[in-house]
Amino acid sequence: MKHNLLLLSLLLLCASSVAQKVSNVSFVRNDREVVITYSLDKKADIRFSVSTDEGRTFSNYIENFAGDAGKGILPGKDKKILVYDLPELRAIPYEPDSLLGYSEGDTAIIFNVEVDDGSVDIQINNFKFRMMPVPGGTFTMGCTRPHATKHTYEDDKPVHKVTLDSFYIGQHEVTQRLWVTVMGNNPSRWTYSDSLPVEQVSYNDVQIFIARLSQMTGYRFRLPTEAEWEYAARGGNRSKGYVYPGCDGNPGPVAWYGMNSNNRTHPVGQLKPNELGLYDMAGNVWEWCSDWYGKYTSDPQTNPRGPKQGENRILRGGCMNSPSWGCAVSDRSWYLPDHGYGFHGFRLVLDSIDPPEEEF
Repeated sequence: MKHNLLLLSLLLLCASSVAQKVSNVSFVRNDREVVITYSLDKKADIRFSVSTDEGRTFSNYIENFAGDAGKGILPGKDKKILVYDLPELRAIPYEPDSLLGYSEGDTAIIFNVEVDDGSVDIQINNFKFRMMPVPGGTFTMGCTRPHATKHTYEDDKPVHKVTLDSFYIGQHEVTQRLWVTVMGNNPSRWTYSDSLPVEQVSYNDVQIFIARLSQMTGYRFRLPTEAEWEYAARGGNRSKGYVYPGCDGNPGPVAWYGMNSNNRTHPVGQLKPNELGLYDMAGNVWEWCSDWYGKYTSDPQTNPRGPKQGENRILRGGCMNSPSWGCAVSDRSWYLPDHGYGFHGFRLVLDSIDPPEEEF
């Protein structure tokens, strides 16, 4: 029953949330009292956290406060949140400079004020990654706009109706930082930033990673099914029917692909997200899905898992050297599950965000 209520809340939240934005965040500290000020353009639920290391890591969402945070905050400028004796700030001395007018230690403090979009942050050691809600629904899977791209494979056909339950999917592709945190090594070719997507990982490698991550966090992660991946890429129940995940015309605004990537991967989250707030669903690295490759049929399906056996596993989304048509939401690829190359990566899925049960 708890799980059903959770998904109902998720559906209601996502249906009512329409691109609210927080801006102009600042704060003033007066000894143990802090006043955070921000602007909000539309009514929204608001949550906030604090970093004391210049934004490298953030606290859990702060629960003890007064003012403009929580449910149903009205839009306006100079919205204010008051917090007192915040534990994270106790180690930072409050010694205001007579000329500066503020404590020099405050330069390390950053408050993140954001719209509560139903996402959940999973913490492992000192690192957090975000899982975004995808309310369930019915969509048309396959190449629905065959004349909008230069090329269409027959494997994208026939189009067919698919109905899916709600789930959560990674806001970003799994990064090298998360992979190294879990696995202790970095198999990637491009390593100039730990915010790059991990690559050169096979489907089988990913299964080992998921098993270890699930054990470390208590959450039960998995890869998306091919249908879940396409539904999320299309924007779920917020879809505007784009050819690419979040845009039409060409994929440049949303994807690092053959025309703009300089033939290398890029740190996640630098381009525009799609309708669900998901980044890099096209380009950067191909993303493994859980399905064996198989031909489509025209029959309607509910929560399809793909063929029961096969030779190749599905990959979706295109990569940094793909042509534009390889970045379309319906484009399919597949490869042997024990092979991983410099353009194979993945993102995670959760069925539920119920917190791990504590062991006594």
